[in-house]
Amino acid sequence: MEKLPNNPECKLSGTHYCQMLNMHTCSACTVRENKNFDEICSDLDLYESLLPEGGIAQMFESRDCQFCTTPEKGKRNGYAIIDMAHPEPRRVQKWLLGKRTARIGTMVPVQMAVCRKCRSRFLRLEYFPVLIPVLFGIVALLAFSSDPLKTALADISSIAPFVAWLVCVLIGALIGKFATDGLQKRWAKEMLVDVMQHPVIAEMTQKGWTPITAKSRTKLLFSKSRLNKGLGTAASMSETEDNV
Repeated sequence: MEKLPNNPECKLSGTHYCQMLNMHTCSACTVRENKNFDEICSDLDLYESLLPEGGIAQMFESRDCQFCTTPEKGKRNGYAIIDMAHPEPRRVQKWLLGKRTARIGTMVPVQMAVCRKCRSRFLRLEYFPVLIPVLFGIVALLAFSSDPLKTALADISSIAPFVAWLVCVLIGALIGKFATDGLQKRWAKEMLVDVMQHPVIAEMTQKGWTPITAKSRTKLLFSKSRLNKGLGTAASMSETEDNV
């Protein structure tokens, strides 16, 4: 475990709370300007009480993929990240019409070990619904730009080429959706294709956490290296992480 900062001017320095904040240096600490240490400690105690059993570090410290459901799991080859937010602690913020309670009180990046195969599958589930109609659109655009076909469609109506191109794009979108749904159903036999079904994430949602990552099929971001600074990134094990 990395040695904690030793700052005699900070009541949190070297404590469990300092370890939870995981800022490494006092100059980078997000609460260094806040002198209300009792409030900081109370907020961190509340945060800790809202975590699932065993915390969230267990998911990035694991050498095994968190998404494989087969007996032999893939080895960690990076990290899948989902940002989770909780309304606690309640904060009042100013806005145009006065004051209101902030929607987000705490936000943490939940990092999960992911193998190469699961990451590749997640990326395909994310991009296929977009790539397939785009490819259909490009092919149709090239086809309808050729003189014989363009002339034949233009003889029907001036907007016929555009309508035909739009139909091809819509067909591509349908194929992309059906193909992606089929892959998701097939891969669900070997992995968790819905991150919200992960036991730790499910426990977090029961405690009031919600995902705030951009709405998408997977809700996941991917990184080869682990985020190692800030709330929610502190390791819970004494062994050194290699950040693979």
